[in-house]
Amino acid sequence: MSKTVRQALIDEVHYPIPVGFIENKLIERGLNGGNEYTIEVSRSPEWKGALADCLYSLFQAVSLSESDKSIGTLSDEDKKRLLVRINSLYKSIGEDSVGGQPMVYIGG
Repeated sequence: MSKTVRQALIDEVHYPIPVGFIENKLIERGLNGGNEYTIEVSRSPEWKGALADCLYSLFQAVSLSESDKSIGTLSDEDKKRLLVRINSLYKSIGEDSVGGQPMVYIGG
């Protein structure tokens, strides 16, 4: 079975984020999204960085909350687990950890 680097990253994120964003991160990390996804790619700092960047975009996504109902958002526990994974990836490639607060929060 063969899979492209681009498709593997989309599959790994699990949540829908714009394909254009994923492609930007692949380019920024020096990966060719059309190349075959291999074990070597999966272990590379470039892959780990692109994955962490994409996961971090989920963490930063806008949260809408009203009357104790959330729309299209991760729970606080989901965000905590996600942040641990993001920072683990960044640490494994020698990059700085990211903070624990989402960029935008509306409601309360």
